[in-house]
Amino acid sequence: MPHADQVRKHARWRQGWSSGRSSLAWLLPLGDQPELRRLANQYQYSLRDLPGFDPVPLEWMHILLQENGFHDEAPQGRTEALLQAARQHLSSFAPLSLTFHGGLVLPEALALPAEPQATLTDLRGRLREAAGAVVGAELPGEPEEIDQHVSLAFSTADGPAVFAKATLEATSAEPATVRVPSISLVRLNRDHACNEWEVLGEVELSG
Repeated sequence: MPHADQVRKHARWRQGWSSGRSSLAWLLPLGDQPELRRLANQYQYSLRDLPGFDPVPLEWMHILLQENGFHDEAPQGRTEALLQAARQHLSSFAPLSLTFHGGLVLPEALALPAEPQATLTDLRGRLREAAGAVVGAELPGEPEEIDQHVSLAFSTADGPAVFAKATLEATSAEPATVRVPSISLVRLNRDHACNEWEVLGEVELSG
């Protein structure tokens, strides 16, 4: 996957978002994975003197899988319906084994791509089908840039990516492989510099 040549300021607010609003979303919380924290910490240490980027706190590392609409628009019972639908659609899905290695410059962030990405694509497709069965026509459209990575830092300004690219490529670090046994349905908030959330429920991957 190639580096972006330019970066732009990270757009915290997407369509419909405003301060205090939250969404119902599926994600993989990864902040409690020791090997991934080690790898992310090595990269963030290398980036400490690079201007124009804010590091993501390690406890909020994640991969966003599927947004299911705004929390304040959800009818009563939607959380449980989303959990039940996901359990049905993922009954045969095995726990994830994901590997992270080389840092990558994205248009709005510095990140660690996850491999194999085909596994995440399959998981996301099943979740979107499950969410569609619950939310219907209100299900948000696919974003332009789909999360296949863990963000290390968000860009705070527009500009060339050459120094960020050089810093990432000069960082020597061993890959990190993590096992993810479940996914989380969360109440996702974007009021601060990075995504934060409250876990509403989990679905085990035990296929």
